[in-house]
Amino acid sequence: MVTSTGGQPTETTTASTTTTTSTTTATSTTTTTSEPPPSTTTEAPTTTAKPPANLGSAAEVVRLVNVERAKVGCKDLTEDKRLDNAAQGHSDDMSAHSYFSHTSQDGRTFVDRERNAGYTNAGGENIAEGYTSPEAVMDGWMHSDGHRRNILDCSFTTIGVGVTTKGWYWVQDFGR
Repeated sequence: MVTSTGGQPTETTTASTTTTTSTTTATSTTTTTSEPPPSTTTEAPTTTAKPPANLGSAAEVVRLVNVERAKVGCKDLTEDKRLDNAAQGHSDDMSAHSYFSHTSQDGRTFVDRERNAGYTNAGGENIAEGYTSPEAVMDGWMHSDGHRRNILDCSFTTIGVGVTTKGWYWVQDFGR
């Protein structure tokens, strides 16, 4: 776990091969709308739904992870929408229910959440709470041996990131 209270992060989780799946899934959608033209000669303006404010933060975490991996010779991680959905779902759940754990209150692990999102080759998970920027959370993770180990694990090939600004819950889900 990573906390913003000045203490060192204390917990990371890595997948084992003897886990099972659960039954819920997290999804995210973006909607684009447009008005039909009022006449045959003039089109109405198109309106695009604004992406969530945390979308840029998640993308920046992915970028920063790949910067750190490049320093040690690991290939860039590819963002996977299924892992994004699993990570965002867990981040939202921790925020909504005011808890901080790799295990959901219903007993699901990150492996369960990744499989429920359609991803079957789970690798690891990092979580953090209270950091208000991508740079701060990455600094916290990089100064924690277990979290750093997940970020720099060259066997991981994919990543999903979720962030919820109410309480600032961050989740990185890694896959192989």
